[in-house]
Amino acid sequence: FTAGLAIYRMRENHQRPELGPIAVTGATGGVGSVAIALLAAQGFEVTAITSKMNQSEHLYRLGASQLLDSSSLSSPEAPLLKSQWGGAIDNVGGAILSWLLATTNSWGNVASIGLAASHELHSTVMPFILRGVNLLGIHSVDTPMPLRQQIWDRLFGDWRVDQPDRILAEEIDLAGVPAACDKLIQGQVTGRFRVRLPAA
Repeated sequence: FTAGLAIYRMRENHQRPELGPIAVTGATGGVGSVAIALLAAQGFEVTAITSKMNQSEHLYRLGASQLLDSSSLSSPEAPLLKSQWGGAIDNVGGAILSWLLATTNSWGNVASIGLAASHELHSTVMPFILRGVNLLGIHSVDTPMPLRQQIWDRLFGDWRVDQPDRILAEEIDLAGVPAACDKLIQGQVTGRFRVRLPAA
C-alpha cells in the first residue's frame, strides 16, 4: 500500500514519464520492489538504487531499466547538481535523500518514505525555489479511508502488476512472522513476505 500511496501522491502532483526516470532507493526491500513494479507497469523508466548489486536479476525482472550502486553516492557537494531524475521514491533518508533533491529535474517529486540509513536531512532550499522540486512526505498509517480505498482500487484495477509473485520473498504463516521480522531488520530480505492466515 505504501508504494501505491507514494505513486498516487506523485501523480496527483503531476508526475509523468516525460519528466524523466524515477529513482527508487532501497530497491530490493518490500516498498522499493513494489514501487519498481508499479512504476514500470505505468510506463515510467526506473533506476533502482541499491547496495545489493548481486540482486540485479531480481531488480531487472521487476522492471528496473538500470541499476545504481548506493555505496557510490554521498552527500551532495553543492546545493544543486546536474539534474537527472524526473522524481524519486526514497526509502533510506540521510545523505542519499539530500543527493536526490539536488539531482531531481525541475517540477519533479521526491517521495520520502523511510529512514533505513538516517532520519536526518541536510539540504538547502535551492532545489525547491530554483527547480520547483517537491518533497512529499508519505505516511501510510493514518491514511483516511476514502483515500485508502481509492489507492486499493487502483492497485487492484488499472495499476495491477502482472505476475505479482515476482515481488514475493516467501510465503509464511503467522508463526513465522517474528523470524521474518528479524530478517527484515537485518536487511536479509529481497521483496515482500506474504502471510498465510488460518482458515476461519
